[in-house]
Parts: sequence; structure tokens; C-alpha cells
Amino acid sequence: MTAPTERTEALALAMVARGAGKHAVDGVDGVQEAEVTFEAGELGAVKVTMVRDGKPVAEYRFAIAPPAPATAEKPAPAAKPKTPTPAEKAEEALPALRQAVAERPEDADAWHNLGNALLAAGKSAEAVDALEKSVELAPGNFCSQFDLGVAHGELGRHADAEKWFGGIAEADPQLAQPHSHIGVRALQNLAVAQSRQGREREALETLKPAAKLAWSVLAQLGAHAMDAGRHGEALDYFFGAMAFGPANADVMHGLGRSLLRVGRDAEAEMWLRRASQAAPEDVPAHYDLGLALARQGKRIEARRAFRATLRIDMRHAWSWYDLGCLDALDGKRDAAFRNLRRAARLGLNNVAHANADGDLKALRRDPRWPGLVEQMRRAEPRSASA
Repeated sequence: MTAPTERTEALALAMVARGAGKHAVDGVDGVQEAEVTFEAGELGAVKVTMVRDGKPVAEYRFAIAPPAPATAEKPAPAAKPKTPTPAEKAEEALPALRQAVAERPEDADAWHNLGNALLAAGKSAEAVDALEKSVELAPGNFCSQFDLGVAHGELGRHADAEKWFGGIAEADPQLAQPHSHIGVRALQNLAVAQSRQGREREALETLKPAAKLAWSVLAQLGAHAMDAGRHGEALDYFFGAMAFGPANADVMHGLGRSLLRVGRDAEAEMWLRRASQAAPEDVPAHYDLGLALARQGKRIEARRAFRATLRIDMRHAWSWYDLGCLDALDGKRDAAFRNLRRAARLGLNNVAHANADGDLKALRRDPRWPGLVEQMRRAEPRSASA
């Protein structure tokens, strides 16, 4: 390959503009052809080979800057749309609601919807007029009465507010109607109205019926906490439910079971006895009572509880299993194996539990144990949960 000259170098640079490939050359230092190759397939590095008589005579490499990216100005970010407030939404709805009552003046719901929107828009005096019309057309509408009480309260007319909230409470004294949630809120607002008029003792007595409804919520919270394995938290909820509400069998059972899970077996026994007496056909209550008794070493009473479970449901596998445990502790090996095999036939297949159960320690040295374990291993699980 001959040494490059300034003329061939200039020619090579000119060839780059033609693009990649072979290009004919005429009369520069005898060069007949130039081959342009963009290395790595992109701008930035290019090789030009000069050819004469089919042989390369010079080679050039050039660094070519890639094209600059477009520098178009970025559009300014769009302003976030303003979210209207509840009062603004209510204000926007008023024309249509006014039109509705004009077209249907005998429609109690139309008047209630207008009154509710006026109340939300801060137009309490107008709301009173619309809601009174709704109550006149539908005297049993608790929602309109409630909103009417709120509107009077907003205007500082606490005696009028008391009249409407008190009317709801009188119509639903046990808070057992479909609108009981309105009844509770009515009692709360009634107490506020009484308090604003300096009658604190009446306000105190007014709120007590509302507090009683709390037991159902606490009971539900306790059940969810128990199912989630948070038994300490469940205890707080169940004890709260017992303080507010009636001696409900489900609450007593949940309380007893949670006490059992945290190792307070004697307390658990007391509540589980009450639960099983209140719901004599409740299998889980009888079974959990048996566990509480067994853990305290009260084997005779525990047997009675497990037998009571089986009188209700002969297919309760864990009751047969725990009877087998009591038999093993009493040295009744034949009876123990018989009851444990029955549990396995009913679907109890928790081999790991059986292998670790201290009550069955004596049986694990018996030659029948491997056969029992194999039977459990093959068991088809049914409703065998503890």
C-alpha cells in the first residue's frame, strides 16, 4: 500500500459524502475506486479505502460527529384540573334539582335531594324549607328528618334540631330498623343539641343506647383478629364487646378461643363453658372447651366435652384424635390406636403434628406406630380442622 498524499486524502473525505459502498474515481494519483465503510453501522467512525488495479493503495479513517439531537422546546406541563369541592359540586347541581321539584312537586325524594344539596352548599335556611316539604310528603323518611335536624343545627336552632333527632330516636328506640345507622347518628346529634342547651346529663343518657350498638362491630373485629392469628388484639375486641352488648354465644366462644391461644386455659374454660351452654349444638365451642380442660389436666371432663362434640358430629376427626391422646396419657394404648385410626379414616393427615405431640410419646415406641403414621400419610383430608 502506497503512502497517502494530500490529494488522495481530500478525495477520500469527499467520498464519505457519497455514502457507504464502492464509488468510481477518475484520475487522482491513479486511484480508480474508493470503498466507503461506516464502522459499527453508525456515524462517528468511517473508513475509506482507495483502490487501483483491484488493490488497495491507501486507507483513511475519519471521525465524524453524529448529528446533534433536535432541541425543540418542551411544552410546558399542563395545569392539573382543579377538583371541585363538595360545596361547589352541590352548587353546580342546584339548577337541575330545582327544575326537578318544579316538574314533580309531589315527589318527596326530589325535595330531599334539593334540601341535601342546599345543605352541602351552605344554604341551610333554604335547605330547611326544602326538607320540611320532603318530610310533609313522606313523614317516615328518616333521611330527610336527619338532614332537617342538621340544617337547624347549622342555623343555631338547637331546640328545633333536638325535635327532629329526638323523633328519629323515638321511632327507632332499639336501633333495630333498616335505618339503624341513621338512628345512631341521630342520637349523637341529639346529644349535641342537648349539650348546646346546657343539658349535659340528658346528653349523657341519650348516647348510652348508641354505645350498645358498638358490640356488634367489636365482635366482628375480634373474629377477624382471631382468624388472623392476632389473639391478643382479639381479646381486647371481645372483652369490649362483652362490656357493651349481650352475652352472645359467638362472642363468648371467640373470647374463650383467643384466651386458649394465648395460654390462659382456666379463663378460656369459663367462657367456653358459657358458650357451649348458650349454643348446645355448636361443635367448635364444645371442642375448644375439651382442649381447655385437657390442657389443665382435667381428663375426665375433657373426655365429656369431646364426646359431646361427637354426639353432634361423629365425623369430627380432631375430637377422635384428642380422645386418642387422652387414652395414651391414661395408658390405654389399644383404645388410643383405635381412636387415632378413626381420626385418620376421617381425613386427619397431620403427621408432623402427631410425631411432635407430647401426649403420644408412649405410643411412638409401640410397633403399631409406623402403621398408624402411614395411614395418616395416605388419609384424604376432609373437614378435619381443629
